[in-house]
Amino acid sequence: MLSVLMISRYRRSVFAGVVLSVSAALAAAGCQKVPLLAPSGSTITLTVSATALPLGGSTPILAQVLEAAGTPPHSGTHVTFTTTLGSIEPSEAETDVNGQVRVTFKAGSQSGTATITALSGGASASGTSAATIAIGTAAVGRVTVSANPATVSALGGSTTITANVLDVNGNVLPAAPVSFTTTAGTLSSSIVNTDSSGNAQATLQTAQQAMVTATVGAQGGTGTGGGTGTGGGTGTGSGNTTGQASGTVTVNVSAAPTLLITPPSSAPGAGLPAAFTFAVTAAAQNGSAVKDLFVNWGDGSTQDLGAITGSAVVNHVYSTAGSYTVTGTLKDATGNLTTVSTSVAVVATPLPTIIITPTVPSAGHPVTVTFQIQVTTPSGVGIQQATINFGDGSTPSSLGGLSGTVTLQHTYTTAGSFPVTLTVTDTLGRTTTGSTSVTVS
Repeated sequence: MLSVLMISRYRRSVFAGVVLSVSAALAAAGCQKVPLLAPSGSTITLTVSATALPLGGSTPILAQVLEAAGTPPHSGTHVTFTTTLGSIEPSEAETDVNGQVRVTFKAGSQSGTATITALSGGASASGTSAATIAIGTAAVGRVTVSANPATVSALGGSTTITANVLDVNGNVLPAAPVSFTTTAGTLSSSIVNTDSSGNAQATLQTAQQAMVTATVGAQGGTGTGGGTGTGGGTGTGSGNTTGQASGTVTVNVSAAPTLLITPPSSAPGAGLPAAFTFAVTAAAQNGSAVKDLFVNWGDGSTQDLGAITGSAVVNHVYSTAGSYTVTGTLKDATGNLTTVSTSVAVVATPLPTIIITPTVPSAGHPVTVTFQIQVTTPSGVGIQQATINFGDGSTPSSLGGLSGTVTLQHTYTTAGSFPVTLTVTDTLGRTTTGSTSVTVS
């Protein structure tokens, strides 16, 4: 009896242990429940805050789940997200009481178009209902190109080319590689990334008219939209929503002004002012303001005439006779230089001529002699001082700045032959002497 009782108690304890093990297993299965999914006939709608992003950018994504009746499903409905480019954080999430799920899309470092889908049970946002976001250069919408300055010297100059890149939504697009090409001259860089303001810059060095093109994205694409050139340059451009846009700007070459030097119509005399006419004409197209006219007179002297426009008459005095080359160098604001030369023959300036005509009375003592003095000077020359010596030991008389014909008298107190001398100093500093003689009986 004792053995049977012990065996029965053993079997009951084993049964109780089995029951406890099954209960624990069922409890564990209850803790690891199957995710709640959207019921059949439900729909998922994706809404993105930005359809274009720069590399490394991010934007929130909203997924709205609705049942066939238009009501949100049970909160906690599980939704899974996928993307062809970049990443979604988190990639799985659950709806709130309104049937909405919010996640974040991160663009990453690769350009292209990301296609984002969402899935819950039999409901999905895919195909035409998937969301798309253009990333990096795939997001480019417009390129605006400008040149500063827009005009360079024909001798060669540099200008800064700036490409401003916007995405398809009109926002600046940073970190986008911009390709620069030119029809003339050389560029400091062929590929430049845009900065935080969406600008990429390169320096053009050219002595010829050049058209610079800035391109972003795939080469040779087509689309709609446009870009313009500013800053005084002539610019055009194109843009699109398919990942390629370009713009152009024309850098003009400044035409040089012209200079004409006209010497005096007749040969100027040495020591006399010679009048030269300098005619400056600005370029009709692509010209810039005249900055300076520098003259080399050819006799070792130079003169800076400044910013002459139109015609200007300038006098110059050559001290000695000879042939001289006058050279004018005209410079405009862009650095263009125009050099013109002409020649001038300078002749010796004739000395004044002096004629002294005495009139001596036939009788009388003392004798008063009348002198008629005529001094003729070359054009432009005057007499500074004239002195006459009557030859009889008397003090010479100063006649001052003698001009034309002068009549004067002198009394001789003794008989004899007397040399009469007239000495003049002209305005060129030269001394000329004229003489005659008087015989008093």
